Amino acid sequence: MSEQFHRRRLVIQAAKMLLAVGILLVLFYNLRGNDVFIRLWREPKDWRLLGLAQCLVITALSLNFIRWFLLVRALELDFQLRDAFRLGSLGHLLNQVSPGSVGGDLFKAMFIAREQPDRRTEAVATVVIDRVVGLYGILLVATAGQAIAGRSTEMTGAIKTLATVVAAFAVIGTIGIALLMTPAFTGPKVREFAAKFPAIGGTLARLIDAAAVYRSRRRYLFAAILVAGCTHTLLVTAIWLIGRGLPVDAPNFGTTFLIGPMSLCAGAIPLTPSGLGTFEAAMEELYRLVGCAAGTGASVAITFRAMTYVMATLGAIYYLNARKTVKEVLHEAEIEEEIEEGAEPSV
Repeated sequence: MSEQFHRRRLVIQAAKMLLAVGILLVLFYNLRGNDVFIRLWREPKDWRLLGLAQCLVITALSLNFIRWFLLVRALELDFQLRDAFRLGSLGHLLNQVSPGSVGGDLFKAMFIAREQPDRRTEAVATVVIDRVVGLYGILLVATAGQAIAGRSTEMTGAIKTLATVVAAFAVIGTIGIALLMTPAFTGPKVREFAAKFPAIGGTLARLIDAAAVYRSRRRYLFAAILVAGCTHTLLVTAIWLIGRGLPVDAPNFGTTFLIGPMSLCAGAIPLTPSGLGTFEAAMEELYRLVGCAAGTGASVAITFRAMTYVMATLGAIYYLNARKTVKEVLHEAEIEEEIEEGAEPSV
């Protein structure tokens, strides 16, 4: 049964990677004959703006680690800021390159739980809520982007529809967080009912458990949401700077704040590893919808992704210094996944 579990997880991961590669191949195929990448390589670039964009990306990802640190400290777990950066960068690395089924979020949860086994539920709750807060932050920034764009952007029907959908999800997210902070919606009966949903039942149950833990520590939750908003604001600003620094005709600041968060939302959909392919394809299409030349969005997106890999190198350094411990935690995380999915764990 355990071998069947591993085969299934391997197939899922392989399918996600193939989907990412397929999306990128289609994207590049559609740009065949376009000289955008040749110009990107040969023509001069504004390295000052690109360097500033890199600094903003690193700062934004660092804020992600600080956000998680706030959520962990809210539960009074023995956890230091350096631990947040160490595990956060390792988690970021795993989200980019992990060949197995264990992603960065589960790795971080298992690492804390390993060091504090009596606080296992709280450790998992920090990672679940951190992911929810991050996604909610993207929606808030995307919604705010509509106001920032204002009259500087001529929105097509498709852009208007996407903007409406994003705003609707932001409203739904706000209502959902408010309900999760209500005791009546996080009780045992609600959790049991949510756990019965196919495919997403386990995730919903963990979310309800996490919400129950944070209900009495709302100020930390709101602080984390504020940090998430700052994170994604910096990332969108970095996207705009990349567009200014590359030899392409990129959108203005207001338009970037409209379509940049939408691209980040697409990248947050867990169809491919770390949104690889979905983010690039979404940005290329959105840039095209606001009048940019073919290849502009893809150029900006690829440069942005390369900048996020710089932070992954920090995780690689931590990994090289603690390979044995990391491998042990990854193995424990795989066993945990087997148990949650009802498989007989292997040892």
